[in-house]
Amino acid sequence: MDASGRSPDPRRAGARILDTAEGVLIALRSCTLHQAFAEIVKTAKAHNVSTLSLADALVALAQNQASQHGDDAAFVAARAAWGHLFDPSRSGRGGRLDNDAAPGA
Repeated sequence: MDASGRSPDPRRAGARILDTAEGVLIALRSCTLHQAFAEIVKTAKAHNVSTLSLADALVALAQNQASQHGDDAAFVAARAAWGHLFDPSRSGRGGRLDNDAAPGA
């Protein structure tokens, strides 16, 4: 419930998750908002998971919350698509940026 005692709108919660996931990709890939959205949708379709569950899994990866998702299909897809962006052995901003990866790749 929010401060006014209402239950949060699940559509807004989904939009917020998607917005956050797009921001993660924009920061890590230096891509546009449109490219980030298209990459999330394309990856979700390729792995046969919902766009929102994949976006949520990407945010979890960014927050280093892998243990909370385990072998969830969306998390497995997110790790396969973007896990290398969070590899601490990579150079860049705290090991999180892969300059060789093209947006949408």
